[in-house]
Amino acid sequence: MVKSKQLSLFGLIGITMAFFGTVRSVPTLSITGWTQIFYMLVAALLFALPIALMSAELSTGFPGEEGGPQVWVKKALGEKWGFVTSWLLWVQMFFGMVMVSSTVGVLFGYVINRPQLSSNNIFIFAVILISYWGVTLLNIKFDMVKIGGNWGAIIGVYIPFVVLVILGLWFFFKNGIQQISYLGNFKAKDLVPNFSDLGSLTYLSGIIFIFAGVEISSVHANNIENPKRNYPIAVITSVILLVIFNLVAGLTVSNAVPLGEMQLANITQPYLIFCKDLGLPMILVNIISAMILIGVLVQLSAWVLGPSKSMIKVADEGNLPKFFQKRTKRNIPITFVLIQASVISLVALLYVVVPDVNSAFLIITITTTILYCVVYALIGISAIKLRYTLPDIERPFRLGNKGNGLIWFISLLSLISVAITMIVSLIPPSILQPSQYTGYIIFQVGATVIMVAIALIIYKFKKPEWKKEK
Repeated sequence: MVKSKQLSLFGLIGITMAFFGTVRSVPTLSITGWTQIFYMLVAALLFALPIALMSAELSTGFPGEEGGPQVWVKKALGEKWGFVTSWLLWVQMFFGMVMVSSTVGVLFGYVINRPQLSSNNIFIFAVILISYWGVTLLNIKFDMVKIGGNWGAIIGVYIPFVVLVILGLWFFFKNGIQQISYLGNFKAKDLVPNFSDLGSLTYLSGIIFIFAGVEISSVHANNIENPKRNYPIAVITSVILLVIFNLVAGLTVSNAVPLGEMQLANITQPYLIFCKDLGLPMILVNIISAMILIGVLVQLSAWVLGPSKSMIKVADEGNLPKFFQKRTKRNIPITFVLIQASVISLVALLYVVVPDVNSAFLIITITTTILYCVVYALIGISAIKLRYTLPDIERPFRLGNKGNGLIWFISLLSLISVAITMIVSLIPPSILQPSQYTGYIIFQVGATVIMVAIALIIYKFKKPEWKKEK
């Protein structure tokens, strides 16, 4: 048996950084002004680190089994909750991909020098449909992941992020702190949230979304040299670097955008401000917009098939009717791919119902975070239970040398942070009108309950003949 090549400490740090490097979340971070420092530290210390460390133990404990979270939850809590986990990791994409797709319309408006289109909700809705169905049909016909490759990430994510940080720092050193910006008139109390304004706390959910999917890096825990020592170092280092880079980008954008004018779905806005102020040619904005647009389309393309391929394994195990087991000649899970495109089209109608693009973008971001939190709650419970039901399995990375004290502490910390995130997520954001508060709460509670309930109902009525014959 050939031993797989081991990752170095710096290699794992690079992979983790690459997974979370994105410019799309910067406006959501920036709109909170100085408070983003507090929010990022909370998101990193109470959310990202505990979940990453628990996932590492679970991943190294079951190295030969594909499926990640659904496998861990299935072994701890049974097949039903394993199915719920895989289901939620699929359906969260319905909301997440609408959010990602919405930036395509905004970016396209700047590429063609029609920036007014970025705030046109009908245009954004139309572009979501065209872009998502477009990448879906292309993925059915071609291997778009291979075509896009790493260049899509380099062109659409890394270069724009580095350029944003450089321009932001240049703007700051030239102009200092702008009094009309989100950082103006600084007072020490600005560093912590204003708890009397509950609506502002909702942004914590959007910032936590930056770290959603943190458990994915745990798949490399078995391939790193000396995982007991190096994995926690890699995760902690990655999170620290992510906090620093995001805060540099977030604070410089907060300093550039005038108070009350932040456009959450429009990452092009700060580039435009920087180029105007620094005397750079405006064509740079068009180029950067086109580059980010490429990155978004590559990301959409990767997500078209990824979760669907996980779900078809669940279907093959007999948790869904045989209709869901259909594949094309290229082994594409065609039923899942078409269903997710159809549901994403329906979710995109929120941009028609809620005309303000900012509000619709934030609502969908928060919905995605809530669904992730349900999965993370199941992972936290599973991590504790598996210590007692399967105590003797080899765990190359284990929280605590002896006893179960540390796993209890880390798991409870993650469960508390997940509970706080879900509670905060149900507070109507301050950018909504009071008349929209009830609708917001009904939407978030309804979407979460319905998505979990559908999984439980399907599992309850599953039939033995659904299982795929070997």
